[in-house]
Amino acid sequence: MRILLFVLVVLSISCERVIELDLPEQREYVVVHGHIEPDSFAYVSLSRNSPYFNPVDLQTVASLLVQGALVTVEEGGTIDTLRPDFNFQHFTLFNYRGTKIKGEVGKRYKLRIETSEVILEAETSIPALLPLDSLWHRTRADFVREAGQFQPTRRDSELVSLYFRYSDPPVAGNYVRAFSRRNTELQWSSDFNPIYSDDLVNGQSVDFILRRGKEAYLFADSTTFEEFGYFEVGDTIEVKWCSIDRPHYLFWLTLGAATGGSGNPFATPTVVSTNIRALKGRGLGIWGGYGTLRYQYIVR
Repeated sequence: MRILLFVLVVLSISCERVIELDLPEQREYVVVHGHIEPDSFAYVSLSRNSPYFNPVDLQTVASLLVQGALVTVEEGGTIDTLRPDFNFQHFTLFNYRGTKIKGEVGKRYKLRIETSEVILEAETSIPALLPLDSLWHRTRADFVREAGQFQPTRRDSELVSLYFRYSDPPVAGNYVRAFSRRNTELQWSSDFNPIYSDDLVNGQSVDFILRRGKEAYLFADSTTFEEFGYFEVGDTIEVKWCSIDRPHYLFWLTLGAATGGSGNPFATPTVVSTNIRALKGRGLGIWGGYGTLRYQYIVR
């Protein structure tokens, strides 16, 4: 019996088939991530794409940045030539910054990028501001009591969810992206893919939870899965509520879908939307305007 078992094991091992994948050759793109906000200069990050299986760390990303490009933003006949600059925002390393044109609501901005390999163009606008009605919070203890199955712990009383109420204008086609930060945090962060459209709520007043941004947890080893997305009693929370146009919305929507299905062989393939036009070479990414409003909320 043991001999038979040994023979079966040997046969099963010897029947393993080695599959070699012939991956397609990488096509090179210049990746654009740029934005402009009211009363702020334009920021643009230029980088090159890399193979899927290459390592991803800060040093690798920095090595992919495109230097020496001619980057301009034009509005109303005025041209702003962006200067090399390293600025860390929204966990993106921007390497070009404007010095002449500041964003204004209702105006359109044309971006042009020239290197020896590519010539890229894109246009965006800063949409009308869409204010929030109110902000408030509820503790996790409130939800535990409503469930009626357990007694809330002391920690449940310290963790809170931040709510916002938004009244959408009656005209369809409004889109929003939201950021938050707390206490002494320098970076604005976002909760996975915090974008909203009025496709289903046009002209209505709606309440949503604005969760604490996920990037804030990247360097916090003490954070547990159970506390993910919560703020705490005593926090001073800043909210950046940004109206965006439809191309800008579609970029973040499709990027979120593509990122969410990463590594899943059964996920539907997603093509990330882009408003970058390539006149020479290849480019992708986003050039977007933010109609920004800021709010502060103290959890008491």
